[in-house]
Amino acid sequence: MNAIVMNGGLVDGGSSGRFLFSSRIPADQRAALEHVLFFNEHQSRVRGALREVIERWGCPEIVEEDGFLSVKLAGHAAVQCLFATQARAGGLRPLALAIYLRAAADLLTVLHVGLAPAYAAGGLHAEANLLGCLMHEVKRVARRTAGIRKLSVAYRALRGPVAARTGVALAS
Repeated sequence: MNAIVMNGGLVDGGSSGRFLFSSRIPADQRAALEHVLFFNEHQSRVRGALREVIERWGCPEIVEEDGFLSVKLAGHAAVQCLFATQARAGGLRPLALAIYLRAAADLLTVLHVGLAPAYAAGGLHAEANLLGCLMHEVKRVARRTAGIRKLSVAYRALRGPVAARTGVALAS
């Protein structure tokens, strides 16, 4: 397994290339984002949890503003998105995203995670541990946010694997 080196939002994914983290992506990447977020072949792994999160917080919506895309939840203005992208011919391509919000004064909660199938467990680039890299970046965001002391993940199915791969201490 290749080492993953963090460096100011840029992550070395070994043989899979470098990942860049951002809160928005170019608007011309809508189809790729839709594939990761809405038409992901691995959604069945978290179907029950996904349904619970949507019922409680709402369905993710892709929003375009000033030539860039982000993801919001209707009725929750404070929702944030973190994309993991990779430079490819034609620009940055989204490979993963985490949608999160401040659920309490001291708690940041990850509501949705989307991962390109090639980077999921069993995928062609699974060794890059993109989910772990993404969650590590969310943890960095939490540490930089005043008052945040805990991080939780709404998808119960991800809690064990995320904590095991990233060392992220997750609240129940």
